[in-house]
Order: sequence, then structure tokens, then C-alpha cells
Amino acid sequence: MNKKIKEIYFLNQNEMESEYTLDIWYNKLINKTVDEIELVDVTRMLSQNVLINLGIKKAMDILFDDPLAGEMYEGQLLELLYSIDLNKFEDLSQLKLLLQKISAILPNLDWFDEEDQKEYRDLLINFVKKIDT
Repeated sequence: MNKKIKEIYFLNQNEMESEYTLDIWYNKLINKTVDEIELVDVTRMLSQNVLINLGIKKAMDILFDDPLAGEMYEGQLLELLYSIDLNKFEDLSQLKLLLQKISAILPNLDWFDEEDQKEYRDLLINFVKKIDT
């Protein structure tokens, strides 16, 4: 899809110069196509609750390829996704499949230390419990 995000969602861009970092980022974001969205964009989308459904979809795509993805630290993206209200997810079954895939490959991931692996595993377990309740 070659349409820019602002065209897909019928968003207006603030044409005035802004000194605020979030405004600058947002204006750049809405001028991207969906395929151009990067990890840093998804991190901000989820943490700022901006275009949340698109952010969730992109986060799931990124985690499918890299379960340890994070802008600041390994596992940050999964942690951000965990913090989202489940009602915002369009398809919990896809999320559950993703979490099952990650669980299956968890021991094979390249861990810095055992503590990181344990924290990530606990987050994954809690995420699955959150979906199942």
C-alpha cells in the first residue's frame, strides 16, 4: 500500500512549525506509508496512544520477526503491548497465536543473562493469563 497514513485515516497535518518533539514525530509519522513505520514509531504510538490499532498491528508484525524487539531494551515492545487494554485489540486470537509462537522459541533466543530470560518468560505468562481471563 503506497498511501500515506494521513491519506488512509483522513488526518490533517499541522502545517505550522512546532518545537515540540511529539508534534514533529507525529507529522513525520502521518507522512509515512504503513510499510515505512519503524520500531521507534510503534513504540511511540503505543506509549502515546496514537493510532493505536495500527500500532498494535505493527507491533505484532515486529514481534513475529523479533520477539525481543525494543527501542530502549530487549522485550520493551512486548511489555508495551502487554500494557494496552485488551479491548483495543481487534483480534485476540492472532495475539494469542503470536504469544504461543514466542513461548515455543523462548529457550532458543539469545539471552544476555538468565534473569532477563526469567523476566521475559514471566511477562509472557502474565500476558497469556490476561488474554484468557
